[in-house]
Amino acid sequence: MTENGKQAPAAGAAMQGELIGRALDASDVGVVIYDAADRLACCNSAFRQFFPDWSPHFRIGRCRRDILHDCLASGMLPPKGVESGEDWIDRLVSERRPPWTNPEQQLADGRWLRGELKLLEDGSILVTQVDITVEKQREMTLLLQRSEAERSERSKTEFLSNMTHELRTPLNAILGFSELIMSEVNGPLGDPRYRAYAASIRESGDYLLSIINDLLDMAKFNAGRTQLAEARVDLAGIVAAVARMIEGRAQHGAIDFHVALEPPTPDLLADERQLKQMLLNLASNAVKFTPPGGEVHIAGVMTEEGGYALTVRDTGIGMAEAEIPVALAPFGQIDSSLARGHHGTGLGLPLVKSMIEAHGGRLLLVSRPGTGTTATLLFPARRVLTDRAAPAGEQTAK
Repeated sequence: MTENGKQAPAAGAAMQGELIGRALDASDVGVVIYDAADRLACCNSAFRQFFPDWSPHFRIGRCRRDILHDCLASGMLPPKGVESGEDWIDRLVSERRPPWTNPEQQLADGRWLRGELKLLEDGSILVTQVDITVEKQREMTLLLQRSEAERSERSKTEFLSNMTHELRTPLNAILGFSELIMSEVNGPLGDPRYRAYAASIRESGDYLLSIINDLLDMAKFNAGRTQLAEARVDLAGIVAAVARMIEGRAQHGAIDFHVALEPPTPDLLADERQLKQMLLNLASNAVKFTPPGGEVHIAGVMTEEGGYALTVRDTGIGMAEAEIPVALAPFGQIDSSLARGHHGTGLGLPLVKSMIEAHGGRLLLVSRPGTGTTATLLFPARRVLTDRAAPAGEQTAK
């Protein structure tokens, strides 16, 4: 104590150092400190507990090089995958590097540690070892859960794929025999109602086959097994073919339907079957959800970026903005009295979205209840082949 009762600086520093030492020993983090002269200044209890075999070599005041030599001689260093001997120790000491190649390591008792080496301003070295066992266990649990979920998804997809193939065989027979009955190839049926029954069987079979095909396509996309059969596709010809398929339904529903492609219409580098299915799904939905007296339009135009926008617009029942993500999700069904009046699996739009994204493009949906929906297939510029545009006579189909 000094004359005025205050503690001497040396005593205060000693007390502060002792306090810091007790705090480090109470810490769960392993701490090793080398001073600027590379001599061990601190090795706390947690570090000694983590590495009990190393503890005898970590005596205060020892040089870091000597500690590394002892660990090397004891077979505790170097880590796997690095060279051994004096060169390795020289580089660790001269470059002030940590003696590990991977900051994470597992102890013999199963615990995991993450090490870190920091150079302090005065030239000393701070080495810390943090127990990350809980974090690693959580990480492993998540990986196992993800693996299990992926395995379950694969099993579900394989089952769905196999089942759809199994269903197609008897269904094709139903369609074929109903067609024969309708054609009366072996003579007249007698009662005309039998022909209507056969037509109903055929119609129901076609609808069931379309569901099976959608399920199979969705299963392939979910499993990542779909590959594009890319080729040069006559876009105008595809649009005209879809228009012919849709026109009868539109007329039956008293819907004004027409197609107008802004000339010149380019060819596309695409999967022809998928391109046709995308447009057919969008056009079928538009006709299905448009009441009599409404309109359905198919239009196409080049974009400013050199891509191509193929649009199907209707004046049907539409949907709220919040319902669009539901419609784009597999098996999503819009909760609407008008929508519930129509059959569907909820796979049409999700399939279109998957197919256009497989082509590197996007599906854009804009809709308002009671006003209608505009669906746009946006193809990127790399899919547009402008070196040979279709003849002008093919640009518009009615």
